[in-house]
Amino acid sequence: MPHIPALGQAITNCDFLEIAQRSVLITFLVQDHVYWLLKTGIFKFQKYSAIQWHRRNLRFITLSHVLNFSLCVRDIWRIQAKQAAKDAKYSGSEEAEKKAEKDIYDNKRMMVRYTLTFFQMLHVSRVKEMDDWYVGLMGVMSSYIDASKQW
Repeated sequence: MPHIPALGQAITNCDFLEIAQRSVLITFLVQDHVYWLLKTGIFKFQKYSAIQWHRRNLRFITLSHVLNFSLCVRDIWRIQAKQAAKDAKYSGSEEAEKKAEKDIYDNKRMMVRYTLTFFQMLHVSRVKEMDDWYVGLMGVMSSYIDASKQW
């Protein structure tokens, strides 16, 4: 789990937003493994069926999307502050400014993805049921964003 060392680094840096995001994500991943064990019949819970456990667990990934969105906003603010302070890494040359603008664009794009997947998870976890057609459209758009990183 690559998130555990990142959590340790966030704790070392006292980065509470990153700590919260990593903790929630690790919780989701561990509980997702429990879901698999429930689904295969290795585990049995009296109070939860496998699908109930899964829907409950999806609330963690929904929260993770909110925290990821917040991290993107913070990254954009930090880049913009460094540009305003004339940091050489983000301003001063055409190459540095292009990189800064690309980083801002990538963060904004991920913010759109996190928003789309947030609503998808609300629907799938049954926190808020919506029409399948527009949830499906959100899935297509978020998948496009994910796939376009590979192209």
